[in-house]
Amino acid sequence: MKSDKDLYTQLKPEEVWQVYQDIEAIFKGGGSTTSAKMFGQQGVRAKDFTIVYDPAEQMEMVIPDRTKGLSFSDSIERLRKLPIRGVVWRLPKGKTLPKGLVVNYFTKDHPLINVEYRMSVMDLMLKLKLLADMMEKTEVTIK
Repeated sequence: MKSDKDLYTQLKPEEVWQVYQDIEAIFKGGGSTTSAKMFGQQGVRAKDFTIVYDPAEQMEMVIPDRTKGLSFSDSIERLRKLPIRGVVWRLPKGKTLPKGLVVNYFTKDHPLINVEYRMSVMDLMLKLKLLADMMEKTEVTIK
């Protein structure tokens, strides 16, 4: 019997725009005028990623989980229906996710950015910073 976990699709960085070929970008809400806000002052949120403490490494590690990730959208219209306030940022078509990040989705309109392999929380934050640097601010603010 299949579980919901089996129904998620995972896309490697080079596959993202093959699946999302009909749109100009994927979008993230909740940003500020200067940042796409991939994580807060406390780091990444545990509800977005599966984080475990590794006693051997003596640090928190993020492990792949197809059902979680940093929430994006395939349209600004979809973001307007959610309780996510702030500036909308976009990852333009053709930009490649940093190595080690993947897109997971249950429904194509809600891509989730997650890790492809086990990595430290600090490594994830560095990769999300690289991703944020690729993104462009839109003129849309959701209030």
